[in-house]
Formats: sequence, C-alpha cells, structure tokens
Amino acid sequence: MATLNWSELTRSQKKQDLYARETWFREGLRDAEEVLGPQRLPAVLRETALLMLKPDGLAAARLDPVLKFVTEHDFEVAAVRDFRFEGHHWRELWRYQLTSATLDRLAVNELLLGAGRALVLLLRSGPGHELPATVRMSTLKGSATVEAQRPGTLRSLLGQPNRVLSQLHVADEPADLLRELGLLFGESARRGLYAALAAGDAAPEDKTTLDRALHDFPAPGRSLALSDALRAVAEAVAAAGPGPASGSVQEALARMERGERIAWRQFTADLKALGARPDRWDLAVLGTYVIEYDEPGHPKVLTNPDPQSWKRATA
Repeated sequence: MATLNWSELTRSQKKQDLYARETWFREGLRDAEEVLGPQRLPAVLRETALLMLKPDGLAAARLDPVLKFVTEHDFEVAAVRDFRFEGHHWRELWRYQLTSATLDRLAVNELLLGAGRALVLLLRSGPGHELPATVRMSTLKGSATVEAQRPGTLRSLLGQPNRVLSQLHVADEPADLLRELGLLFGESARRGLYAALAAGDAAPEDKTTLDRALHDFPAPGRSLALSDALRAVAEAVAAAGPGPASGSVQEALARMERGERIAWRQFTADLKALGARPDRWDLAVLGTYVIEYDEPGHPKVLTNPDPQSWKRATA
C-alpha cells in the first residue's frame, strides 16, 4: 500500500479487513504499483472498471448490447481478454458471497461457468464523474436479484431470467478490481493488462479479440429459457430409454414442469445412472431455475457498499 490508502479502494471496513492479507489482492496491488508507478496508479485505478461477460452472457449473444450500453454511459474499452473458468476461479471470485449458497447451487455453477468461454473487458471511464469507474459501473449494472433491478440498468435491459443466469459480472470497487486481476490472471498477463491501461487506447490485438467474440457469438445466441432447457433434457431422457432410475427422473421432470424445486444433485446422479446425456448447456440452464439458491441462516460475508458512501466521502 505504498501509493494508496484504503479510502481510495473501498468504503467497506469488512472488505478492508478481509483483503488486507489476502494473496489475490496483495499480488494484484503489487503489480499495479510496480507497473503503473505511484504517480499514475491512483488515477488509473479510479478511471478503470472491470466487466466480465460470463459464459451464459457470451453464449446468449449479449456482448453487442453490453458494448452499446457502456459506450452510451461514457466508457470505452481499454483492454480485452478471453477467459475460461477453472473451478478455483469462481469459488475464489465469489468466496465471500457463496457462503450463503446451497450445495446444489455450487453444482450448477460448476456446470454453467465451465460450459464455455468468458470475456473480460477493462473499461476506461470518461472524465468528470463523481464516482470511481468501478462503483459507477456496479451501479449501472443492476442487482443480480431480478425483482430488485431498476429499469434502465444493464441486467434489466438484457432480460436476466433468474439470479444465477446473471450473464455478467463487474468489480464493485477499486479494491475488487485489484483483487480480481490478481485472481483471474497470472503475473505476466496481469502486468500486461496494467501496461495496457497505462498506454491509453486499446491495442490492435484487443480489438481483434473483441471482433472475434462478436463473430463467434452472433445473435440470437443460445436460449436461456426454462421451457427450452426442460424440453431438451426431457428429450435426452427419452432417448436413453427405460432404466433403473427412470421413475425418479420422470418424477423430477414432472415437478420441474410444475415449477417446483428439486434436489439437483440427486437428479443429475439419476441421469447418469439412466445413461441420459443431455447437452451441458441445457442441463446447466435448467438447473438455474429449479434449485434452492440459499441455505437459511447463512448470509453472505460481503455485500456491496452503498454508492452514496462514495459520494459523501468525496463531496
């Protein structure tokens, strides 16, 4: 913390306490300090946001509307990287939020986040905004809880269907930007991203990566609808024919058809016993609709700070 103080990084005392000795944050900050230097770092950190198109967002062809949205809100793309989730990535990225998750939600996350490519965008905010770019982008993104989304926020405009199919992720504060770059990328790649932020305009290879993603994931993209996923999984079950787990699988399918929750891990074990092989995407999408999300009595360790706290502190 040679060049920064915590008031420039977060408005959450709990986040400060958790991140202060965390390896991801410390290594991300070290590389930022060494690449950007003490004079440049505070401004770069304040003007930079991180937005990730998760595999469901990219596969559902949400990249183009996301790019239009961020441009309309005075952001420009500074760097772009393809990304693939390994199991430790998402468990660590949301380690302080998944404390509330059921084991079924973790199982669905494993299916969904490992199902395809993701795309990481580093965005540069235009000048003159009261809030840091991360905080501003987090506010514009909207809540992951569909019922809590305000009209005009990005997730609302994308038509997010449920809490798990959130399609995108952003770093909420400057501290999260440092931590997430420390987590998602190795040292060489991370330093390259900080150098790209210092350079100004996006490099030709960043534009090529962005164009390739737009080409590879054209509209309308994969369906994220429950009805389509349920139909596809039912067809895979029918193709497998009768077997020892047929009764329990059919009962679970009937319950899902009625809009009921099921025991997800038992269902997938029964599919395996039956020899049914549904498409991974269809199975993952189905799971997001039919699981219990949270375990009662086990809240998140961290929640987003109120953006008003940044306004008060910088007024």
